[in-house]
Amino acid sequence: MRRFLLLLILVVVMGMTAACKSGTSPGHEDIENARDAYSKGLYLEAEKGYERYLQVEPQGTFRKEAWDRLSEIAISVKGDFDRAVVLLEAMYLELGTDPDVAWSIMFQMGDVYAQLGNYSKAIESYEKCLVHAVNSPENTFKTQLRMARLYRSMGDYEMVAATLVNCADSTNDNEAKAECMYELAQSYSFITNWNQSRRVLESLLELDGVSEERRALAIFLLADIYENERDYAKTKELLESILTTYPNPKVIESRLSNLPYIAPKEIPAVPPAQ
Repeated sequence: MRRFLLLLILVVVMGMTAACKSGTSPGHEDIENARDAYSKGLYLEAEKGYERYLQVEPQGTFRKEAWDRLSEIAISVKGDFDRAVVLLEAMYLELGTDPDVAWSIMFQMGDVYAQLGNYSKAIESYEKCLVHAVNSPENTFKTQLRMARLYRSMGDYEMVAATLVNCADSTNDNEAKAECMYELAQSYSFITNWNQSRRVLESLLELDGVSEERRALAIFLLADIYENERDYAKTKELLESILTTYPNPKVIESRLSNLPYIAPKEIPAVPPAQ
């Protein structure tokens, strides 16, 4: 009797399992196969699986995952940026009501357009990012920093400066503020505007809560400015102050060894007592 009951329970459980399997969503197998192929580096097979899932699961739970993986394969694996644009536009139309998701899609879109050399479209995408990031200081900071770097590659230093000033002003995080200011000082140095660069760096170094590495990078750039002005004593002083904090100390040692000889200051003779 006991054996009969166990067999009966086993039959019921098997029947329930079969019912569950038969009731799975149409794209269940596609998403599972796509994930498995992706984990094994079989990207073309994964791509087909994710595409099938999107076709058969118009309201599927894992649609965002499928879109993400397809755009990732297009960008990072195949380097097919034109396809990536199409995928991201479709993804934005479907999922763009969520501000964080919309920001992420547009941020990727800006990067893709920049890779294609379509800078106007890239800037347009980043401007949409700023709209979606209105309640996220972190995303606003990231977007403005990326826009400034793009403007710099375009040679539009007026927009670089305006964007980075906004970048520094839009965050209360001093580390993020320092990154914006460092980029601004670096941009001024690229166009040999040494005075502006020095002013920005000096303001950066007055901030509290800035990482040791960021300070070292700022001091290194400041040393460049003083060396360009042939103030070798100040250059030496600045470089020696970051010997242990600069990411690559050997660079500092090399710079110091290549500085022109700096004669020690003569101490005025004290006249003999009368």
